[in-house]
Amino acid sequence: MKKALISFVIVLSTVFGVSWLNSTPVFAADNECDTSGSKFFSLKPWYAGLVEDDCSIKTPDGDADGIAKFVWTIVLNILFDVTVMVGYIAIIVIAWGGYLYMFSRGDVGRAERGKKTLIAAVIGLIIAMLASVIMNTISVILTGK
Repeated sequence: MKKALISFVIVLSTVFGVSWLNSTPVFAADNECDTSGSKFFSLKPWYAGLVEDDCSIKTPDGDADGIAKFVWTIVLNILFDVTVMVGYIAIIVIAWGGYLYMFSRGDVGRAERGKKTLIAAVIGLIIAMLASVIMNTISVILTGK
């Protein structure tokens, strides 16, 4: 039980520590509407790229292209956040698979289960990272920022 508790604390400190290192402090003198510093665990707000200078959300242009750009910006922001969360979950599963593998105590079945968990989690992490890069690229192309 003690080893499981120590492993759990290590996993939590790793996951939360990495995201806190990437956070940018927001000061009162900064532009209040700037969404780049208001990230929580590297997640974008759903309205990123849609805020005007007076902190209001832009209204979509009246034509079909303007409305489509507005909706796709929101969809891509949400999908980006989902892929980031999948990446965090994959990191936790990698730690769990490593725990299973390390503490298999010579049991071939548990060691094999740990290896399979590690391989699946690494593949999932790679897919999540690629999806996140693709979503961010599409978002930059779509919004021009």
